[in-house]
Amino acid sequence: MKYAIVKIGGKQLKITEGETLKIEKQGKLVFDVLVYSDAGDIMIGEPVLSGIKIKASAVGEELGKKVRVGRFKAKSRYTKTKGHRQPLSIIKIEEISKVGEKPQKPTETMEKAKTVRKPAVRKTAAKSSR
Repeated sequence: MKYAIVKIGGKQLKITEGETLKIEKQGKLVFDVLVYSDAGDIMIGEPVLSGIKIKASAVGEELGKKVRVGRFKAKSRYTKTKGHRQPLSIIKIEEISKVGEKPQKPTETMEKAKTVRKPAVRKTAAKSSR
């Protein structure tokens, strides 16, 4: 199972292929890869790895859970509350690979589907008797 530990927006996250994440809103999807593992083979960066490619796509955006922030001054009857909702980006991790690594071979069913050809269907125009 492939996974990587990346640094996104000041936080370290463990990501796997096909996973959907909610992270703080990002302009560009740039990942600093700290650790990479592929079926027991572990690579650790000092501080980051340069030969790892992560393919991700932005799915959407939403607002996070509301957080209440309050101010209070004693003996003066002063209170004030504010709310904050952090904007989040939803991303999907499509592929984690080493640079220069070949993509996985397609499955047998995909290869068979490519080789099987459907017979051509001829459409004849129907003559109307009007």
